[in-house]
Amino acid sequence: MNMLTIDKTEIQKHDMPFIAEAVFAVEKMDSNQTSEKQVKAKQLLDRLFPLEEGSHQEVTAYVIDYRHVMAYFKDGRHSGLKHPKHFVAFSGEKESPASILFRDGKGSHVELTFGKQKGNGCVQLVQIADIQLETCTMFPQGTSEVAAMRHWISLVKGDEKGKPRACTEEKEYTAKNGDDYQLDCCYTMGQ
Repeated sequence: MNMLTIDKTEIQKHDMPFIAEAVFAVEKMDSNQTSEKQVKAKQLLDRLFPLEEGSHQEVTAYVIDYRHVMAYFKDGRHSGLKHPKHFVAFSGEKESPASILFRDGKGSHVELTFGKQKGNGCVQLVQIADIQLETCTMFPQGTSEVAAMRHWISLVKGDEKGKPRACTEEKEYTAKNGDDYQLDCCYTMGQ
């Protein structure tokens, strides 16, 4: 895995203001403010991938049910996504996924990774270990093709100074239809 720290000026060049806004919000927080980072992360999920009912702030568990993500609440209610097509893949088990992969309307991916729940006999809110946003750097390759490199910006985990981390790595998931879903770090796309 290739780790680097993103500079604000580099982010401002991209045409994705929500990413810059989210990264700057995390960058302002001290690296020890884990509960505040949880709130910000779940607010971002409510904004990008809202539930049909309720808020990601209130979710105690996420489960993959057939080809959908179901969010469960303390009172036993559950809800799917307002736009189910945003869910594309997951890793881990359907009953207890390690991560869920969303794709927005423009084709960018967002990975939601879950933390370990500590058993204390009470139903607890889900712990988000990280949210990683996909960004791409494009390289023209002649007249009809463009090479792209996929970067992941972490919104919860930062470096020792609290700045958001970025990495380039290949990721593998199970698609919602059961097929393999792989995101390579480099790929080619036609114009």
